[in-house]
Amino acid sequence: MTKFLRSRRGAILIVVLIALVLRMWAAFQLPLDYDEPVYLQNAFDYAHFIRAGDLKAIIEYNGTPEHPPLTRLLYSLTILPFGAQAGWSEALTFARLVSVIFGTLAVWVLALVDPLAGGLFAIQTYAVKYTSQAYLEAVPLFASLAALFALRFSKVGRDRWFWLSAVSLGLTAAGKYSYFPIFIVILYVYFVDKKYTWKDLIIYLAVAAGTFLILDPALWQSPVQRLYNSFFFHAQYAESAHVQEVGYPWYQPLIWLAASKPFEWHPGVFFYNPAEGPFSVDGIIFILALFGLVSQWRQRRYVVIWILVSVLALLLWPTKWPQYILVVVPAFCLAASATLRWIIGYFRHLEDYYGWVSTMIPIPSTVVWVALILAVGFFGTFTAVTGINIYLAHQGWSHQIQDQSPLPSNAINAILTTPQGQMVVGTNQGIAIWNAGQTAEVDDHWQILNSTNSGLPDNEVLSLQLGPSGELWIGTGTGLARYNGQSWKVFNAQAIGLPQAEIHGLQFDSQGRLWVGGNGGAAVYDGQNWRTYTPENSGLLDSLVLSIAVAPGSAGDLIYFGTGDGLYSLDVASGEWERIRPAQLNRKNGGIADLMFDSKGRLWVATWGSGLQIWDGKNWLSYMNANSDLPTNRVDDIAEGDPGIYWIGVSYPNQPGGILARFDGKEWKRFESRYTGYSGGATVAIAKDSLGRLWLGTQTLGIDIYDPIQKKN
Repeated sequence: MTKFLRSRRGAILIVVLIALVLRMWAAFQLPLDYDEPVYLQNAFDYAHFIRAGDLKAIIEYNGTPEHPPLTRLLYSLTILPFGAQAGWSEALTFARLVSVIFGTLAVWVLALVDPLAGGLFAIQTYAVKYTSQAYLEAVPLFASLAALFALRFSKVGRDRWFWLSAVSLGLTAAGKYSYFPIFIVILYVYFVDKKYTWKDLIIYLAVAAGTFLILDPALWQSPVQRLYNSFFFHAQYAESAHVQEVGYPWYQPLIWLAASKPFEWHPGVFFYNPAEGPFSVDGIIFILALFGLVSQWRQRRYVVIWILVSVLALLLWPTKWPQYILVVVPAFCLAASATLRWIIGYFRHLEDYYGWVSTMIPIPSTVVWVALILAVGFFGTFTAVTGINIYLAHQGWSHQIQDQSPLPSNAINAILTTPQGQMVVGTNQGIAIWNAGQTAEVDDHWQILNSTNSGLPDNEVLSLQLGPSGELWIGTGTGLARYNGQSWKVFNAQAIGLPQAEIHGLQFDSQGRLWVGGNGGAAVYDGQNWRTYTPENSGLLDSLVLSIAVAPGSAGDLIYFGTGDGLYSLDVASGEWERIRPAQLNRKNGGIADLMFDSKGRLWVATWGSGLQIWDGKNWLSYMNANSDLPTNRVDDIAEGDPGIYWIGVSYPNQPGGILARFDGKEWKRFESRYTGYSGGATVAIAKDSLGRLWLGTQTLGIDIYDPIQKKN
């Protein structure tokens, strides 16, 4: 065992295992990245075309035309086994596993050439990050290394390595165009190191081009025009407003190479990184590579050519995204390994002369090596089990965010379900109306209403309510609007009779009257006239009304008002006001964010500091962080999904984000972003759609959609 581990094969095996474990860990821990929703949507589209047997649709598909479709087609193949019921969480998990496989294979190829360089490549943080996510890097990265080193292994004419290199080069082009610098390195090896002929080059390029065309269905129709459009898109995008807005300097690729930025972005994922800046893993590799350039020019000149050509391309190309540097990272690892090997050799020479280490540190025995292997195996098993648990916890979750759907804003304030199965979403940029599809997939049937294309008085939509006739009432930052599907009617502050018209709460009573709560107090509308309730003319002592609830079956209607100062009630029949002050509401709680009567007729009070308070008609029941498993005492929203099942959105008083809690009257369950598909945004709106799924509107991260039925299955 010890002899094998000290051998070249043993070293390669250890490097590959390290690469696999780190990438698996990253795949299950990294948050959703910027481009992943785009590529996954492409994969869903391809999966739909494949199920339908529509080859023409695959060829003509225009999703992200700047990149070849190969990697996204591979992602789509992982979606097919789930059928039409495939969700985003499953697609993301298996697409990332595809990246992990090819990313690990890329490390294996480099380790075959130089195990030490492979070890550096295994831990380089950009390589780990972008070959663990559903990006387009892993497949062309592996193929480009296979193309280069297969040619390096070639010995006699057109042997098997020659053909493998040509096919791999075609695979590289079918993966991503940005790996083109490897072709320059291959030409150098081809003519200078291997001294192949021009005739062989023509054959080589013909095989590569044929492979490229076979693996790129987008080029099966009008290949010249589509290639031109693809390259032209890249040139246009480099000058786009988005690239200009980011404003990376021309030398940004050197910054990416010289520091482990992924560690700064995701410190919990890259736990093995010692520090930021030049003393990070990537920074050390970069510095070692610079010192190794001279020796590489003498021993492996193609490595220096590789670095120079790739770095020059990265510096000249206007788009400076961090994943682009993977084209040159393996070359830096090769150069760094030369320096590291010299350092190891130097200390070995000292050791041979002085014998310090052998005197002070005994040579590890077989038992030590076995223990080390068991430790690595335990860590690998732990990672795999953790990954499986995370995957299972992500089942049933999907997301709607601005970047991947027509949702106009990720800031959600209200969600409403209509009897027709529509989901009406109030955001900071207007209203989004989603029409339920016939399957469990969230189809993009959206209608967007804003102050530009409708009678909406303000894009900041704070509250929603359906009227007795099915009309939609909308509370905004500057007034109230009524929309019956054809016409609009707007009530501003003057029409309502309040000093301000920022509308937070809307409820109808049994008489069909609309109760409104806002920054200036409360008001009621009987269809003809408004009556206002302010601290000056009522028992309401606070003008900030955040929530309203109407007691079910109350004679003459009993109205509850959640304010910034506490809880108030109004008996409409008698006109009597009461300030309700249970023990837990005597303290300063920061306001009552939500009120709800459940299926048992109990009043639930969500407070911004005193947890949950429940009135059953006789007694108050208190759930706080100190006496229950309520995650925090700041409660933003409550909803009853199925009878007796309560969903509570809580947030942190002094930091962004939140936790979703489920309570069945006895047991609590927490949903956090670290362990589930929940985004981690503060949930301020909860509604159940016609398919039985929960729509969770967050303050900053769009909509989380949770399917408890799929989770059970």
